[in-house]
Amino acid sequence: MGLCAVALAASAQAAGVATAADGEPAARGTVGTVSAATGPAHHEAPSARLGDDGRVELVGGRDVHVTRQPQGAGARAPRYAVATTNGIVTVRPAGPHTADRTAASLPLTSAGAADTRTQTLSSGLTTMSAATPTYAVKLTITHAAVQSKYFYVWNRSTWASYLVDSDALGPTATVKLPPGDYFSVALHMDWQQPSYLLTRAFTVGSAAMTVSFDQSAAKETAIRTDDTTATRQGSAVWLSVPGGDLAGFAGGGSGKVYVTPFSQKGVSLRVHDVLGKKGASANVPSPYRYDLTHSFTTTVPASPVATVRTSALAKTVTRVDAPGTRTTATLESVPDFGEWTGVYIGGPVPVAGSVTEYVTPGVTYGRFLDYGTTDVNLILPDRTLPAGAGAGEVLGAAPLQPVRGSSLGSQWYNGKASLSETHTFGDTAGHTGHDFRATYAYRLTGADGVTYAQASGLDASHGLMSSSVPTAPQTYTLEQTVHRHVPYARLSTDVHNEWTFRSGYAGSGKELPLIDAQVKVSGLDARGRAAAGPVRIDASATTRAVDAVHANTRITGLAYSTDDGATWTELSVADGSAPLDVPATASFVSLRVTAADDQGGSLTRTIGRAFAGPAPQGDERVGATRISSLVVHGGKPVELTDEPLQEFEAKFTATDPSGIARGDMYLYRGSYDAPDAVLHSPWPAMCTKADATTSTCEARFAYIEPRQTLGRNAFAGTWKVAAWAESADGTGHVDQHAAATQSLLRDATLTANASPEPVTKGKTLTITGKLARADWETLGGYHGYTGQKVKLQFRKKGAATYATVKTVTTNSTGNLKTTVTASVDGYWRYSFVGTSTTAAANAGGDFVDVR
Repeated sequence: MGLCAVALAASAQAAGVATAADGEPAARGTVGTVSAATGPAHHEAPSARLGDDGRVELVGGRDVHVTRQPQGAGARAPRYAVATTNGIVTVRPAGPHTADRTAASLPLTSAGAADTRTQTLSSGLTTMSAATPTYAVKLTITHAAVQSKYFYVWNRSTWASYLVDSDALGPTATVKLPPGDYFSVALHMDWQQPSYLLTRAFTVGSAAMTVSFDQSAAKETAIRTDDTTATRQGSAVWLSVPGGDLAGFAGGGSGKVYVTPFSQKGVSLRVHDVLGKKGASANVPSPYRYDLTHSFTTTVPASPVATVRTSALAKTVTRVDAPGTRTTATLESVPDFGEWTGVYIGGPVPVAGSVTEYVTPGVTYGRFLDYGTTDVNLILPDRTLPAGAGAGEVLGAAPLQPVRGSSLGSQWYNGKASLSETHTFGDTAGHTGHDFRATYAYRLTGADGVTYAQASGLDASHGLMSSSVPTAPQTYTLEQTVHRHVPYARLSTDVHNEWTFRSGYAGSGKELPLIDAQVKVSGLDARGRAAAGPVRIDASATTRAVDAVHANTRITGLAYSTDDGATWTELSVADGSAPLDVPATASFVSLRVTAADDQGGSLTRTIGRAFAGPAPQGDERVGATRISSLVVHGGKPVELTDEPLQEFEAKFTATDPSGIARGDMYLYRGSYDAPDAVLHSPWPAMCTKADATTSTCEARFAYIEPRQTLGRNAFAGTWKVAAWAESADGTGHVDQHAAATQSLLRDATLTANASPEPVTKGKTLTITGKLARADWETLGGYHGYTGQKVKLQFRKKGAATYATVKTVTTNSTGNLKTTVTASVDGYWRYSFVGTSTTAAANAGGDFVDVR
């Protein structure tokens, strides 16, 4: 598995490497600034942008969540080095271009919570007086070809850390250290190679010295089960040193991880593995998931592999609902050892289906669920399971709606209103969620007629600060509109909240007394769809920052629409519940809920397309918006090998009298409503304005590795392209479910060898060869293509073109063999025209000298 989103618990004096699909980094050494609302520390986690388009967020003051936008839930992920020293967390891409990468840094407060105010960051280092003698210590990795590496050093008496500049390519770095005893870690993780976590203890006396890390002495570490069908999808291996600090991370994907055996008091090797069925991929996820942890304390043995019995694990079944359509998803987890530890790792899980989870009992895990391109996620509660079978849970059930997070929401701050209502896409189980491709708009007005805050085009990383508000109480109206049109979801496309509340400035840290509501709909299937007939809607409401008894918050109305809000039908509500008879003609059902309290507050919430109806969801065309000239890969078939980092581009023209606001597309195989497989671009399409009415929208489908992304040879063939565009004035849009078709083919190779060479005129010439094609399944590589007709062709010396001599059929291993009579000098080759699933191929011409 590749980490689509990697989260790393950050602490003082910690270091780590994780993975998620290498992109081209930006300029070396640039540190990303912390990006957050200039408001109180309870707002959204501070974030910084990496040079490879990754996003780093500090979650809960404890976990660093790195989102890279890779190729799919199961694709091979790029690597990141993560280090924290004295409260500064640094995340740096660690791909093949390690001398040229952009880092991002984030601060931790002493209490572990994030300080979200933008600030200048600097690394915290161990300080020494000018009189303290230091000696150059050369650190080097031996018996290895090393490009990128990271060294970290701790004093074994105080466990103070020392910064080592590891940026230069090669196996070596130098650090100046005072006399003392030290424990050091070397992390070596080159592209497509195993991961190494190497350790050395050494003593600095009164002279310079060299410390060697022998990579050949490292031993493989893992957790294995008695289930022979299971294989590693994700891994995280790190060392915990005294004080709860971290000595390093290794692993990240399905590759092997090696560590140096050692014995060091107070140091533990932590191993976290996620296992799934062999051959699983983003589009063919494993039906089961092993989430396993093990610790080697003080001593790492010569064979640091732990084995567990499936029968001794906790077992539960988790259903993952689809956001209106089948997409890909990754379930990530991190164990909690009561220290600053952990890297979120995971693997693909079924969407609109269930996964059986086997979990190390008694261990508390933090969890995330990422959908599609990882722009949308659900933050799941920590979970500790006992051994044996336990109750299951449902994730992502519709309607997707605002769910207040564990931290405070919008609040008064420094004489202003700090607006932050970004947990917009939670589920009916109460899991909070974000969608970072959604756009947010806020407007805060007072009864005095003043607009105190107004902005649009924000994303889920950003709140909004108002101008100064009066201290005297008045009635305020806060409006929030959230819009998304994305390839991984078709539900909750628009969420509109309108709150009224009466309040004066109540001092920093006091929440605005907004009303929260939650809506549940009975009878929806795993894709958020209702059959024709009755369902029940249940709604509840509470008021923030006010004693619930005195607030007396209640649901005052429920309504539904089957025409995207053009018309509404009020429902008969009793105790927050109402029956709804879903029409057979409904493709989508939108919901509107109203609530009020006794403190002068009210809420009107509209959830556009809250759930799907029984009617087919056809193409849409509203207004004059149009799409034309959709071209994928320049109009040629996409030919995919079995290698990572493949890509292609697609573009279309979009027009509207008011211009184009945005557009996007994705590829799918099978039916639109229930595709067999999907392929998303890691990034939204870029729409470039050609003139006042026309834009060209281009998408880059990158980081494709068919074995991890697709996982089945049967997916080769014809795919459909779904595309949409929206007008600049917001009144028009077009959504074409099959705007084009595109061939995604297995790459083919073809060889030819003519012998003997030279040959006597009139003698027999034998031409052999082989036709092979890329294997997208578990074997990988290229394998013979049997029973295929291939043309034997000849080009006379000095001629420009080949002529077909005969047709030969490949045997059971894809091999070719035939004979001809030699006549003149020239070139012999085999030529394959291709099939609906496999690309065409021509062998290189083999010249034969005829004498």
